[in-house]
Amino acid sequence: MANILLVNHEATPVYTQAIEAEGHQCFSAQDQVNAEEALQNRPFGVLIREVRNPAEDFKLFDIARKLQPNCRAIAVIPESLEAYFPELLPRAYPHNFIADNRSIDVKELIVTIRKLLSGDIFGIDKYDIPAEATLRLSSSDDKYPSIEKVRDFYLARGVSERIVGNVELILNELLMNAMFDAPVDAGGSHPRVHLDRSAVFSIEKKDRPSLCYGMGKTHLAVSVSDPFGNLDKKTFFSYIHRCFSEKSVLEGAGKGAGMGLFFIFKSLDQMVINVATHRETEVIALIDHRGTLGELKRRRHSFHFFQIDDVSEGKENQQP
Repeated sequence: MANILLVNHEATPVYTQAIEAEGHQCFSAQDQVNAEEALQNRPFGVLIREVRNPAEDFKLFDIARKLQPNCRAIAVIPESLEAYFPELLPRAYPHNFIADNRSIDVKELIVTIRKLLSGDIFGIDKYDIPAEATLRLSSSDDKYPSIEKVRDFYLARGVSERIVGNVELILNELLMNAMFDAPVDAGGSHPRVHLDRSAVFSIEKKDRPSLCYGMGKTHLAVSVSDPFGNLDKKTFFSYIHRCFSEKSVLEGAGKGAGMGLFFIFKSLDQMVINVATHRETEVIALIDHRGTLGELKRRRHSFHFFQIDDVSEGKENQQP
């Protein structure tokens, strides 16, 4: 179990109760001075800091990095992300994020803490959804049969046709990205990004994407993974900027790289992107299957990003 430091956050009592129910010990600090004192006096596994003034408040993460290199960090950003880009983009720490355009869900925060402390970030099971099956695609022609299998699974379990149709659209976009946009050759080029999306080709075993799906009591989840792990921070910020501002900041990117993600984001409850640099990228879409598609479109949407590199670079997280 770990020590968790909460700094100047209005939801501290709610967070404290949930965090301590996990067996962790929660400490609170009213301001940056008190937080720095706490960091000097005891070890912490996770630092949670609400960021109101980017230029000033991010300094605490620099201090934490220096005092406790293994401490993970969650920056809670309650406003538009655009104003935070100048501080976020050049930073190596923290380099994992959660973006939320409404109040932070405590359950999502707890899952985030679990993932950060364990370093085990991949899989829909982290969200209490058991995996029904994992499909590996050996050809671009495998896309539609794979999506059909997922569709039949959810329809057989009573999920509404409109929600299932939504899942099909999500999977189509994610698989297209995994097959056309994600692959990188030895020279760092994207060899398939300019191919027509109807192109048919076989996929080498080492490059094959995979599709995982499952269903829990309240939510269903689908994920698509590729073995490249090349989603960089600049591209990530372009993604979340489009998702929350509904403007495109991608220039010269592949057709599916930004616009497709934007439409996916509006079609789910929670999007999770997990990246192990140069090893794997996994995109998870979670949807509450109990309601209607109209209700889904009106609900809050959250965007989660986790990245793990070498141990020396740490594993941190950020919550806008």
